[in-house]
Amino acid sequence: MGLTGTSEACRDAVMVLPGIMGSELADAESGRVLWGLGDARWYARAWTTGTSLAGLRVTDEERQGRTGRIVATRLLRFPAFAPLLRGFEPYTPLVAGIRRVTAHADAVAEFPYDWRLPVEHNAKRLAVAAERHLNAWRAHPGGSRQARLVLVAHSMGGLVARYFTHVLGGAAEVRTVITLGTPYHGSAKAVQILSTGRGAPLPLPRRRLRDLATTLPGLYDLLPSYRCVDEGASARRLAAGDISGIGADSELAVSALAARERLLGATAGPYTRPLVGVEQRTAQSLVFRDGTAEGREYVCEDGDDGTLNRVDRRGDGTVYRDSAWLGGAEPVHLPQTHGAISQTTETLAHVRAILTERRLGPPLGAAAIALEAPDVVAAGEPFDVAVGPQSDPASVSLRVTGAQTPQVLSRPRLLPRGTGLTARITVPAPGLYRLEAKAGGFSPVTQLVLAARAEDLADR
Repeated sequence: MGLTGTSEACRDAVMVLPGIMGSELADAESGRVLWGLGDARWYARAWTTGTSLAGLRVTDEERQGRTGRIVATRLLRFPAFAPLLRGFEPYTPLVAGIRRVTAHADAVAEFPYDWRLPVEHNAKRLAVAAERHLNAWRAHPGGSRQARLVLVAHSMGGLVARYFTHVLGGAAEVRTVITLGTPYHGSAKAVQILSTGRGAPLPLPRRRLRDLATTLPGLYDLLPSYRCVDEGASARRLAAGDISGIGADSELAVSALAARERLLGATAGPYTRPLVGVEQRTAQSLVFRDGTAEGREYVCEDGDDGTLNRVDRRGDGTVYRDSAWLGGAEPVHLPQTHGAISQTTETLAHVRAILTERRLGPPLGAAAIALEAPDVVAAGEPFDVAVGPQSDPASVSLRVTGAQTPQVLSRPRLLPRGTGLTARITVPAPGLYRLEAKAGGFSPVTQLVLAARAEDLADR
């Protein structure tokens, strides 16, 4: 139930849009779930064997617009995982928290979408769903005829929302758009995913991801459009030839970069309220070498003396901070990882404050902490985790839990190393685990780690 009859209740209709890989996908004919299963062990099998991923590949028919083979059924209800992109947390806390400040639970609708397909395709579906939801809410006994739409979007969902409002003309009925870690200018990590790894063999899970990702138009829609290619004395924007040079699909790249131009070129639309993840080590630029794309943790900026300056702006581990920002929109910063940014207490306070236009929580951006860990590890073998910039072990706590249970499996000891802290961790069995680093009274910075059998990670 919502807060019916209270002055704090938001009277507008709200739609929640997930990020890439944030919607459960199922086979339309059989109903079999293809992505978003509740069994965390499924991801270890999928990213080592590849057999469970075959059904997610985009077919030639789907590229030509004959979709419907796969349907998006709901937002993630369980943690999910992909190499490099790492973990995707469920959206249940976000949706539930929003419903607590709306006039009725029916004011909030989820918009699951087939994230494999282009942003433009999903924006057109959003246009239909948004009109239907707004009309239903205006006619609802607890609704309001003056209600407008508020879109709350994580990651790729923000691109879908902006394409709907700014390119397809959906702005008239939208009061505001709240985005959480949306890569408006793309992500260098998308290029890394598409890279062949010719310079050194790709770890098996990443090779499985690449085999799938090269077919997904939605992944190409995340290609960076800012000046991200470091050529030594100068820097330039990404080109379709760079994508074909790493063995990926240049046609999909051309289409995606053109769509980005349309998305960023349109200026008439509702005010956007971006929440930006910061303080995490993040690939921001790219170096192409021997048919591979190597990420670099800096942006290329022109110095006053004509030289190229390389500056680490960091981000949320997937999207660098300036890519999640739009000119004219004042960002709010939160030290958190990309997959977890949608479910923290501070994020929910931020969203609720905008919905009700009241301050419901603490200011964001304090107690900055960074967490760095491998995305894939071998079960039973130790790996290192780094926490910074704190150097006092007493100021930070670190714990390991299962991805689907709050039960604490271990509390690794943090020791000073360099300018930060480090711990050595071993997880006992294949599965999905959550690392949580916490400093002060703010939400912990979290990351999901996939553990697989060592023999399953071997290149073969």
